[in-house]
Amino acid sequence: MDIKKYEVLLKVIEKGSYVRACKELGYTQSGITHMMNSLEKEIGFPLLLRSNKGVRPTSEGETILPYIQKLVAVNTEVEDQCNLARRNIKKKVCVGCFPTISCAWMPSLIERFHQQYPHIQVDLVEENGFEQLEEWLNTGMLDVAIISRQPGRDYDWVDLKEDQYKAVLPKDHDLCRYKKIPAAEMMGPDLYMYRSLDGQDIDVVSYFQRLNIPNTAKFTSYSDHTVLYLIEKKLGIGLLPELLLKLNISEHPDLETRPLDPPVIRHLGMAVRSLSSASLHTRRFIECAVEMVKDNIL
Repeated sequence: MDIKKYEVLLKVIEKGSYVRACKELGYTQSGITHMMNSLEKEIGFPLLLRSNKGVRPTSEGETILPYIQKLVAVNTEVEDQCNLARRNIKKKVCVGCFPTISCAWMPSLIERFHQQYPHIQVDLVEENGFEQLEEWLNTGMLDVAIISRQPGRDYDWVDLKEDQYKAVLPKDHDLCRYKKIPAAEMMGPDLYMYRSLDGQDIDVVSYFQRLNIPNTAKFTSYSDHTVLYLIEKKLGIGLLPELLLKLNISEHPDLETRPLDPPVIRHLGMAVRSLSSASLHTRRFIECAVEMVKDNIL
C-alpha cells in the first residue's frame, strides 16, 4: 500500500482540480494522473469523476473517503512520532567495566567503534566492584557492562572470551618449582586477594569455594597494579588475570607467573538488560566488540 497515493487523492478532492493539486504538491499533472489511475486499478473501481467543472469523488469514492482520511491521519501521526523518537535517541552508549578490561580492551574497542560510527559517543565508567556494575546496569545507568559471567543473573549475555588467572611470584619463591601450582598451595596468609568495595574477587573466591579450600588470605588490595609492586618487594604472592599480566608483566622482570591446577578461568562478556529492546547504538557497540574478538584484536 502506497500511502502517498492516498495523500495525493485527498489533495485532489480538496482542491477539486488536478492543476491546483499539482501546484501545491509539486507534481506534474501527468504524474498525478498516473498515480490516480494506478490507485484506481489497485482498488478495482473508479474514485474520481473528471469534468470541465473539476474533479470530485465517485459515489464509491465518497463511501471509502472517511477511511482513507483516517488512514492518512494515522500514517502522519506515526511519522511524527518516529521523527520525535529519532530526535530523542541518545547519541551515546554508556559502558561499564573493570579497570583491567578498561586498560586492555577499551582503547582499541573505542577506536574501532568511533571509526565505524563517529557520531556515537562512548561513555566509559570504570568500577572494581562486580555488584556495583550490575546495579548500575539494572537501574539503566549503564547500557552495557563488560564483566565476568556469574550464575543466576537476570540479564542477557554475550560471550566474548576466557581469561585465565595466573599465580604471580618472586623468581626465587618456593612455588616456582611447580609448572602448575596446586590450588591448595596458593591459599595462605601471604596471598594477596584483590578486593573491591563489594568484597574479594568474586571469580577467585568462587574458585577456592568449589575446591573446598578455606580462604585464609589476610592481605587484600584494591589495585591489581599495587599487588604487582607488593609481590616485587617479596611481601607476598598473588593471583592476577592474564589480561592484565600481558600488559604489565614485562615491567616486572623479577616476577614469575604460573598457571594453577586446576586452572582459574573467568568468562568475560557483555551484560545487557535486554538485547531485544536495546538501542541501535548499543547493539552496534556489541557487534563491534564481537567482531574484534573474532579478529583476535581483543
